[in-house]
Amino acid sequence: MLLAPLLASLLAAPIQAPVELGRVAWQRDFHRAQAEAHLSAKPILLLFQEVPG
Repeated sequence: MLLAPLLASLLAAPIQAPVELGRVAWQRDFHRAQAEAHLSAKPILLLFQEVPG
């Protein structure tokens, strides 16, 4: 009974982008990162992260 209001409030909350640590501005959109890397002539580092569960 108490779970329903909690679940409703979690589903209604807006999704926020995670706070990045350090001075690196990480991209989460591959195509945007690819275009930015092309313009700056820098390589791309891909990080595949899997959360076990």
